[in-house]
Amino acid sequence: MNANASRSLADQNPGLASFEAWMSINRPMLAAMTELNGRFLEQVSKANNEWLGFVNRRLNEDMAASQRFMECKTVQDLFAAYSDFFQRAQQQYQAEFQYFARLNQKLADETASVIKTHMDDVEADMRH
Repeated sequence: MNANASRSLADQNPGLASFEAWMSINRPMLAAMTELNGRFLEQVSKANNEWLGFVNRRLNEDMAASQRFMECKTVQDLFAAYSDFFQRAQQQYQAEFQYFARLNQKLADETASVIKTHMDDVEADMRH
């Protein structure tokens, strides 16, 4: 067997050896970041879908309210229509903001859990 053939690739290329060492040290953090990025993209997708649905529902409500306003015959009717409209809008916005608060809390909890899990793995690896 040729002496060069028996040497490892890292022995032949010192730059590759330092890269492999760097990757070995950073592999747990890269794994954590990969997992976090996947979860983050899932949450962004959920948030986008929810927001678009909310905007669509609110536009439908706004159009229905406009129709109701035009059908009012007295000031009292108009006042009742506006009162109902604003009360419903306030309830819907409040529910939507609560949804996003829960979504953000879930993302924060998952982030902490992923980081803790990967840090525990690093700690276990360092003990061995």
